[in-house]
Amino acid sequence: MITKRILTYCFLLFFIFFIACNKKANKIEPEPISPPATKPSIFSQVFTTSNSGLPDNFINDIEIVGAIKKIATNNGLALFDGTNWTILNTSNSSLPSNIVHFVKTNGLITWIATDNGLVSYDGASMIIYKSQNSPLPSNRIRSLEFDNAGKLWIGTFSGGGLVGFDGVTWEVFTPANSDLPNNSVSVIKKDTNGKLWLGTASGFSVFDGVTFTNFNPSNSSLPNPSVFSIVHDANNVAWIGTNGGLTRFDGVNWQNFTMQNSGLPLNLVHSITLKTTNEIYIGMAGQGLALFNYSNNTWTHYNTNNSNLPNNFITDVSIAIDNVVWIATENGIALKE
Repeated sequence: MITKRILTYCFLLFFIFFIACNKKANKIEPEPISPPATKPSIFSQVFTTSNSGLPDNFINDIEIVGAIKKIATNNGLALFDGTNWTILNTSNSSLPSNIVHFVKTNGLITWIATDNGLVSYDGASMIIYKSQNSPLPSNRIRSLEFDNAGKLWIGTFSGGGLVGFDGVTWEVFTPANSDLPNNSVSVIKKDTNGKLWLGTASGFSVFDGVTFTNFNPSNSSLPNPSVFSIVHDANNVAWIGTNGGLTRFDGVNWQNFTMQNSGLPLNLVHSITLKTTNEIYIGMAGQGLALFNYSNNTWTHYNTNNSNLPNNFITDVSIAIDNVVWIATENGIALKE
C-alpha cells in the first residue's frame, strides 16, 4: 500500500515537472520594440522660444521687408535680421498689448495691429491710437492694408467694422452706415487695380472707395461665409481661403477646391501665399501646410506626422527675397528652402 502511494506521488511530481518544462519551452518571447522612425527634415530650420529669440511660440503674422522679418506673436513683436532678435513688448516699449495680430510697413513706418489699439512705430518712438483718443471704433485690430493713395485701411474684430485713416481724417464703415457685410474684417488685400478685397464673417466684399460689392454663399459660388485669406496673382485672379476650402475666382468663373473634390487635406484654409502664379501655399487650421500646383493639379501635404513641421495650425505663410518660405504656426516658425 505504501509502495503504491510512493509510486503515485512520484508520478505526480514527474507530471508537474513535464508541464512546467513544456510551458517554458513554448513560451513566446515579445517582439523587440523598434525605435520610432525619424521624421523627414523637410523644413531646414525651426524657430521656437527654446532655440531662438522668439518671445512666444504662438505666431500670428510674419511680414518680410528686405532682410528684416517682423513677427507678430502673442507676447510682443519680434524683429529678426537673420542674426539678431529685437523684441518690443509692454515692458520695454509703449506697445499697448503684447498680443500682436498683424504688421504692415509703409516707408519707414511700421504699423502694428494689437489687441488694444493701433501703433505707428518709426523705429524709435510709438504713436498709439485707441478708441479713447481717436475715432477708432474698436481697439482690437485684426488686419491692415494701404491703398494706392497711401491711405491706411484697418480691419477690426467684431464691432468695429472697416476704418480708413490718411493720417488726419478717419472714416468708419459698418453694416449700419454702409454695405459692409459684417463688422468683423479678418483680411484686407489690394488687387492689381487698386480695389480693396475685404474678408469678413459674412463673405467678402470688393471696395472701390465708394461702393461695396458683396459675395457670399447665397449670391455666388463661395462655399463658406467665413473668409480668412485673400491673395491675387499677376492676372488679378483671386485666391480665397474660407472654412469651406480654397476658391479661385477670376471675376467671372468660380472654382472650389475642397477635401471632397481635390487633394486639399482640410477645408479650414486660413492662409494663402503664391509662390508663383500656379503654385500656391495653403495653411490650414489643423492639417499643416499644402503646396498646390494649379497647372498640373498636384498636391503636396506637410504635417507633423510626415515632417518636422512644429504644429499643424498654420497662421501665415510668407516668402522672403531669397525664396525661403517662412511658415508661422501656433508653435513656432518653420523655414522651407
